[in-house]
Amino acid sequence: MTPRDINGLALRVPGMAAALLLAAIVSFPSLLHGQSVAVPQGTKCGECGMVVDENSKFASEVTTKDGKDLFFCDIGDMLFHFRSDREKMNNVRVRDYATGEWIDGKKAWYVLNRKIPTPMSWSIAAFAMESSAKKRGDPADFNGAFKLLR
Repeated sequence: MTPRDINGLALRVPGMAAALLLAAIVSFPSLLHGQSVAVPQGTKCGECGMVVDENSKFASEVTTKDGKDLFFCDIGDMLFHFRSDREKMNNVRVRDYATGEWIDGKKAWYVLNRKIPTPMSWSIAAFAMESSAKKRGDPADFNGAFKLLR
């Protein structure tokens, strides 16, 4: 390779990298905002079959290891669905009960609080911050959340 070839390549690499980044953001908007892809209208819960309310603070989304996206109407349904198959869960997205923002479900804190009405009456809410979760009950991390199922 000549110095001229190296200079030409050096000029093209940043442009190619920018094009790849733009393609990733367009294809996966969650990369830009940390938001989950919107729940498609009419999507049914992967556990109970109820239509998932895209605005619900209890909606969740799981991308499995084989690339399948599953949506759930209630965090409890999501946990129940994967209670014995957690290793199949690749990405988990839940909504922060305090803000309604989509957050990484594997980093979230979960609380069982019977005063929190949820679509399927599991009464489990997710929080981005442990301090917020403590205001509503005893927080459990992602693995501990499966123990909240009763």
